[in-house]
Amino acid sequence: MGTALSFSRPPRAHGSDPAFAEQLGDDEPPRVPRRRRWWLLGVAVVLAAVVAFGNYALIAGQDDRVDVLALTREVSWGQTIGEGDLGVVKAVPDQSLAFIPVGDKARVVGQVARSLLSAGTVLAPGQLSGQPIPGPGERLVGLPVRPGHLPARGLSAGDLVQVTPIAVSNGPDVGQSPASTSGPFRARVLGVGPPDSTGAVTVDVVVVGADAAHAATSASAGQVVLVQLGPGA
Repeated sequence: MGTALSFSRPPRAHGSDPAFAEQLGDDEPPRVPRRRRWWLLGVAVVLAAVVAFGNYALIAGQDDRVDVLALTREVSWGQTIGEGDLGVVKAVPDQSLAFIPVGDKARVVGQVARSLLSAGTVLAPGQLSGQPIPGPGERLVGLPVRPGHLPARGLSAGDLVQVTPIAVSNGPDVGQSPASTSGPFRARVLGVGPPDSTGAVTVDVVVVGADAAHAATSASAGQVVLVQLGPGA
C-alpha cells in the first residue's frame, strides 16, 4: 500500500495574518516622535541674561555711591548747624538732586537751617544759609505771651504768626482801656522759652523792616495775641 499524502495548508503564523496584525496595532498606542522644545531653552537663556545684568547693575550702582552729609537729629529753622548734628550716609549721584559731599563738612558747620529739617535728612545746599538770624533788615524781639493767647499746641521755629497787641487797663476804671499803641503785624517764630510761674512764655520772633520792629518793640511792653498763619495767608 502506498503512503497517504496530506495536502492540507500548513497553519499560518499569527504574524502573517493581516487581520491579526491590524488588531494588535489597534491595541498599542501610537508612537509620537519627540520634539525638542527649543523655545524653552531660549526663554531660560534670556532670563539668565536678565538676572545677570540686574546683578551687574546693582553692584555697579553700589560702587558709584558717594559719602554725603545727613542730619543725625532734628534742626529747627534758624538753628545753627553743629558738628554733632552731622552724619555720613551713602547716596548715588544724580544730576537732578544736589548733595553736600562729606568733604564740605567744615563749611556746613556754623550755617543755619532755612526750614525745619528732620533727622535723617540728606542735606542739600538750598537748605542751609550762611546768613545768621536776624539777618540784614531783620529784628529779633521777645514777646511775653500769657496762657490762652497762643495756640494750645504751641508754636515751633519757622511758624508764621500774626501778632495783635491788646489794650490792658491799669487804671481804677476797669471799663476804660487805653488805646493800643500799635496795630497787628506779622512775624516769624524763632523759638519759645519755658513757661514761668504764671504759665506765660517768651516767644522770640523775627520781624522785617523798621516799622515792624517799632510795632514789635511797642507790643513787647504789653500783652499780645499770637495767631498762627497757614501757607498763603
